[in-house]
Amino acid sequence: MNTGTGAKPAAPNQSYVRASERYDLEVKVDLESEHNFYTGLTQNISAGGLFIATHALRKIGDRITLKFTFPGTSTPVEVETEVRWIRENTALMRAEGGTGMGVRFINLSPEASAAINGFLQSRDSLFYDDE
Repeated sequence: MNTGTGAKPAAPNQSYVRASERYDLEVKVDLESEHNFYTGLTQNISAGGLFIATHALRKIGDRITLKFTFPGTSTPVEVETEVRWIRENTALMRAEGGTGMGVRFINLSPEASAAINGFLQSRDSLFYDDE
């Protein structure tokens, strides 16, 4: 989907164009897939998804259930996501921002949608110079 904003791909060699503003969010997140359970740390969130800093990378297209709690709240948010892109540091290439993956929200419950939108409305968006 092209929003006409001139945004560049979120990771090298990807055709993904960001559709929503990103907001800073650094909280522990529990990740559960069909066969694994592990934790990561969010770096940012948008209405469409979030970035998770983790070395336990999944494949693009994998479905992951996430559970996290927004700062200042006590009720965990549980969302289903799909991996859209990965960023990995290797000996040959250092990715700015560290290893992790971008996931998009899918099948959001009304409660999860309300929690995410409530958090986003209370924050200032991050500015990323894509030039």
